[in-house]
Amino acid sequence: MLDEEKTENPTWFIDDGVPGVGDRPEWLNEKFKTAAELGKSYAELEKRFGTVPEDYAVKSKFINPEYQPIHEFFELAKEKRVSKDVIDKMVDSIDRYIGEYTVDPAEEMKKLGDNAQDRMKTLDNWAKANLSQSSYEALTDNLKTADAIKGLEELRNKMMSGNTMVPSGNDAAVNNTQTLDDIKAEITNNLDKYKTDPKYRDSIRARLEVAAKNSNFVDKVGA
Repeated sequence: MLDEEKTENPTWFIDDGVPGVGDRPEWLNEKFKTAAELGKSYAELEKRFGTVPEDYAVKSKFINPEYQPIHEFFELAKEKRVSKDVIDKMVDSIDRYIGEYTVDPAEEMKKLGDNAQDRMKTLDNWAKANLSQSSYEALTDNLKTADAIKGLEELRNKMMSGNTMVPSGNDAAVNNTQTLDDIKAEITNNLDKYKTDPKYRDSIRARLEVAAKNSNFVDKVGA
C-alpha cells in the first residue's frame, strides 16, 4: 500500500512523466520540477559563462603565472568558475595598461638621433665626474626617456656655460668631458666676459686644448 502511494504521488521527477524513487534528493532545488530541468539549466549556464579550464595558461608580457599571488588568484577564479575568456580579456587589458607606461629603450634612442650614443657617453662622463657614486647610480638608473636625457643635457650645458675659471682638483674631470661645441657655446653665451677678462680667456684656451685632444682621440678610436 505504501509503495503504491509513493508511485501515485512522487515527490520528484527524473523527467516529465518519469517519477523519481524515494524522497526528493537534496541536490534538486525546489525551483526545478525535474532533474532534467536542472541539467538543462546547468548546460545553459555553462554556455553563457563558459567552462572552467584545468589551467588558464595565460600569455602575457608582464604577468608571470608562477608568481604566487597570481597563482592564488587563478585558483580563486577556478573556485568561482570564472571562464578562460574572462581571464584572457583581463590579462590583455592589464598588458595594454602596463605597456602604455613601459619605456622602449630602442625607441627612446631613436628620438635622440644618429649621435645618441655619443650624447649618452658625454652625459655619462659628466655625471661620473660631478656626482657621488650613489647619486650617479640613482640618476642613471632613472634616465630612461629621451626627454629626461635632453633635460639633463640642458642642465649640463647651463652649468658648463656658467664656469668662470679653470676648475681645480676633482673638478678637472669636468673639463675632460667638454667638447669643442660645448666650449664654443659657452664663449657665445659669455662673449663680453671673454673679451674683457684675461683669466677667463686663458681658461677657455686651456679647455679648448683639452677638448681638441679628446676630439682627436675619439676620432682615432672611431676609425
